[in-house]
Amino acid sequence: MKGILLVLALSLFSSLGYAWDGYVTGKIVAVDVAGGANYAFRVTLEGAPKLCNSSHSWAYINTSNSNYQTYVAVLLAAKMAGSTVTIYSNQEQSSGNGYCRIGYIVLR
Repeated sequence: MKGILLVLALSLFSSLGYAWDGYVTGKIVAVDVAGGANYAFRVTLEGAPKLCNSSHSWAYINTSNSNYQTYVAVLLAAKMAGSTVTIYSNQEQSSGNGYCRIGYIVLR
């Protein structure tokens, strides 16, 4: 019984990492802003690590994405404070370029 509970607990706590194409932790070194549907708010982390299992070193969120203003506020606060963030992202498929769309962030 303890073994079943342990497996269940581990699967619940580790499921966050499986919902994403990738996640990276670091400090934000660059912010780019473009039109609302043109990869509107983009961030690059220190050392330009590759995100979402792609060749891209930046991740974005568009104005049409849920909770856009909160994402932008948290990411800008992290940039200004020099805080570490973890960005969970997925590759978008509509452009054919596999850019990394931000889906979840953690600020520490």
